[in-house]
Amino acid sequence: MSKIPDFGPEEIQNLAKVVESGVFCDHPGGFMDQLRQDFATATGAKHAITGATAMLLMHAIPGAIGAGAGDEIICDPVVQFHGIACLHNNIVPVWADIRPDTFLMDPDSVEARITPRTRAIWVTHLWGFPAEVDKLLEIAKQHGLYLLEDCAHSLLGEYKGKKLGTWGHFGTFSFNMGKQLATGEGGIAITNDDRLAFELNRRIIFGESPEVLSSNYRMTEFQAAVAVAQLKKVPGYLEEYRKSKQILDEAITGCEWLDARAELPGSNPLAPYFWSCLFHGERKSIPYNVFKAALRQVKAQFGTGFLQVPAYLYDIFRNPNAYGNKGCPYNCALYTGKVDWSAGLCPVAEDVIPRIVYTNNMVPVDRATRAAQCLKEAIQLAETGKVEPLEYTELDKKVLETVRRFGPLEPNELIQHFDVNGWQHLDEHAAFTLMEDLRDRFPYKLSHAGPRKFAYHDLS
Repeated sequence: MSKIPDFGPEEIQNLAKVVESGVFCDHPGGFMDQLRQDFATATGAKHAITGATAMLLMHAIPGAIGAGAGDEIICDPVVQFHGIACLHNNIVPVWADIRPDTFLMDPDSVEARITPRTRAIWVTHLWGFPAEVDKLLEIAKQHGLYLLEDCAHSLLGEYKGKKLGTWGHFGTFSFNMGKQLATGEGGIAITNDDRLAFELNRRIIFGESPEVLSSNYRMTEFQAAVAVAQLKKVPGYLEEYRKSKQILDEAITGCEWLDARAELPGSNPLAPYFWSCLFHGERKSIPYNVFKAALRQVKAQFGTGFLQVPAYLYDIFRNPNAYGNKGCPYNCALYTGKVDWSAGLCPVAEDVIPRIVYTNNMVPVDRATRAAQCLKEAIQLAETGKVEPLEYTELDKKVLETVRRFGPLEPNELIQHFDVNGWQHLDEHAAFTLMEDLRDRFPYKLSHAGPRKFAYHDLS
């Protein structure tokens, strides 16, 4: 498959129908109706609820399950999305640890985090690998909790013969341009519960006189028109991604210091998103910076460390600045717990996250083959020891300091600051590349802060 995702005549024809209809919003018999029906059929769910983005659907879900001020939801520390959704609802995110071999939520840690304030477990099927939702569902049933599945990376993935997103009370799927089904923006939530479908629907459509606190989180017919065509193509994409995953897996076969990510029994078919492995250079006395420098030297497009630290060590969670910067939800009068998101809270996550080596798995076989070859070359180069450790260059330091002082910044804004100071003149591509490279660094790094902006973080 030469082009993934493939946008062509089918999408254009559907979009033309929307324009010709003159009705761009949800209406009976429109593309949104068709998408809801097609998606429910594809996932085996009773209800599919369209939204402007998966993130906005996640903002609305806590209200739909009756969670709010004073409550807790157990979240995944590798990603931040559920924790952010909690803060939007004045709910305290509580962080469960992960398994060291799968990077997925550890059911034993989840059970240890449950308190009388817990209302739900929010699990991520990270990068297309299913979490142990059978065990998590059993825990949720024992304690009267909701199980929420984030399937943004796992469209049409299965675990033990059942589609992901249908194990829990809600499953959410993202359709932004980096996902397996891309419509620019958009998302869907699925559920088999009539009451929960009703509660979510009335929170994402703001009526003339709403019965509950709600907003306009609606998709448009344009996204639905593209999604209807793309959903038919996703099985073909996934088949190609699985071939690409096999090629990337083979690249580290025999390497004693890069561990393949474990797949739980019953995880087939996978829905690959990012490919990843774990760095353990200490086994061969290979410093991490040497391997990072080797990756850069051979131009291997692999990231290292992902977010570098678990979500709870970022300021947005340690010092939440919502609700007028008054410390909510942690010091909410209705909250009876105590928050201490210190280092050591999830020791496995704190060890695993910095070791993650990853790249995009949603690529055709030819691109995966090139990436695998680069990875092999980086492994060989690192083992020779003939590569200098990766350090912050003077240029790196100037970029970091500029973003720290004036950021978040876009590459063009960085260029302006460099020009004003009489430093090296950068073109837009060079500036973007510099800023993108600094996303994987530690302890001083940049992160995406919007479509083009980068923000500064000091993780020391």
